[in-house]
Amino acid sequence: MDYVTFQKNVCKKIRELRLEKGLTQEEVSGLEMGVRAYQRIETGGNAPNLQSLYKIAIALGVHPKDLLNVSISDEKGKKK
Repeated sequence: MDYVTFQKNVCKKIRELRLEKGLTQEEVSGLEMGVRAYQRIETGGNAPNLQSLYKIAIALGVHPKDLLNVSISDEKGKKK
């Protein structure tokens, strides 16, 4: 696994958890970070730092390790 794939999968996991919990991006970003900064994390435009991961985990009601528990394989080459 390379770093780019790992980052993409972490960002995807954050988005999936937010949607599962029925939260908006605004609710997750709260007062702790700007909505645009959160959107860039969720779309993979920016890699979240540890502080951001912690704040996002708290907002989602999960342990920070749950955000890092992602597949280590790349989705490339898989047929839909």
